[in-house]
Amino acid sequence: MSIKNICIVGLVCCGMSATATSCRENEFGEVDLSMPEETYVPVTAQYSYAGGHCAMFTDADFARVKQSLDNGSAPQAVKDEFANLKLSNYTMLTYTPNPQTKIVRGDATGTGFDKENYGYAMRDAAAAYQMGILWRLTADDRYAAKAVEILNGWANKCTEIASNDANQVLAAGAQGMTFANAAGILYDYSGWTTSQREQVKQWLVTVFGSKNKNFLDTHTGSNVCAEHYWSNWDLVNMCSYFSIGVLTENNDMVNYVVNYFYQGVGNGCIKRLIRGIHSDPLGTGEIICQNQESGRDQGHSEMSAMVSANLAQMAWSLYQANPSVKELDFFSANDNALMRMGEYVALFNLRSGSDNANKNGTWMVTAAQMPFTEFKYCIDCTCRDKNHGAVHTQAADDDGRGGVRPGWEIFVAHYKSVAGHKYIDQMANKLRPEGGSGESLNRYGDNSGAFDQLGWCTLMLYQ
Repeated sequence: MSIKNICIVGLVCCGMSATATSCRENEFGEVDLSMPEETYVPVTAQYSYAGGHCAMFTDADFARVKQSLDNGSAPQAVKDEFANLKLSNYTMLTYTPNPQTKIVRGDATGTGFDKENYGYAMRDAAAAYQMGILWRLTADDRYAAKAVEILNGWANKCTEIASNDANQVLAAGAQGMTFANAAGILYDYSGWTTSQREQVKQWLVTVFGSKNKNFLDTHTGSNVCAEHYWSNWDLVNMCSYFSIGVLTENNDMVNYVVNYFYQGVGNGCIKRLIRGIHSDPLGTGEIICQNQESGRDQGHSEMSAMVSANLAQMAWSLYQANPSVKELDFFSANDNALMRMGEYVALFNLRSGSDNANKNGTWMVTAAQMPFTEFKYCIDCTCRDKNHGAVHTQAADDDGRGGVRPGWEIFVAHYKSVAGHKYIDQMANKLRPEGGSGESLNRYGDNSGAFDQLGWCTLMLYQ
């Protein structure tokens, strides 16, 4: 593939100091370390891109994993996850998809449906994605045929994502990302006709991509400020828009997300995703970063970290074919800020037990020990409705604390040679093989939280 003449606004950023020496006021509030002010200098450059159609993984990734499975050299955890994937609820060749005319998430009033139905898209997208991976790793065309059946069925029937509230954009993001990556994995399957593939591509652009872009541009209109929606809303829509851009070789879509990551107006921008910079309370000397949802609840805090990892992995895959475009290395942005965010989230959610669901044992730190920069959510903003504002003064110690989501393997794969991390390794080691939605262990449940991330990264990334 060739994505030509993408105009990317590059950014020259000062990194975060790793020395905790003083307190000062900056955009994050008062923090107990010195940090130079970030300087964002727009630099316009023209790039000619090459790469595959799957945003999440490259052809080289699939070839490497397949070879290691075929010759037996794959690590045991990879072999175990491969076996688990073949037992997933969403890789059975008897799987029956259920396309809908509309995907409804949120208030169903006025949609023609009496309740939400996005679960059908959620599960079918996961099935297409997981069976696509199995096709690439087994060369068994039965998996590809079933996955293509799912994609074609949805493209033939579904015309809209709808609801009477903003929740519809969460489906546009999470399911758009999954459907698009599935299509990218299956792109060269000989049983998928060109006309069918083009119809799926157009469906993704029209039904999902348009809604992704509108949300990131307007955040649902003039009634709310740009930072009204939590970071995960931006992040899933960024993942979807980027995935569709790579699939369809659309210059503007890829460029838009790269620019948004560095200087977007919402909370998916790295400047707003990170809301506090601290020293590890356990005395390792590491710098850890709270995210925009750390004071909200731990389920969403971990979701932000995991979806950020998925987004960075997608950009990284494109970076492999375009090493001159340093902006695509989201992982190293702002002195490895995503790694430090992962450390913060992992530390606060880790238990001392050795079980692979993180349900047993005592907390690594108490809530009182966890450093936190006060975060004012939608206080004195331009939102017309002033009833939703909140002031967070500590990391949320709620019922969701200790829950797990797949994606830690991405952090480990990309930061294993970088100093300054410990807790992401502990979380990944505990969950490995990490799996994803539909796994027999059912660590992630059956609701939307299990489908917000693509999963199965032990199989694809662990070496």
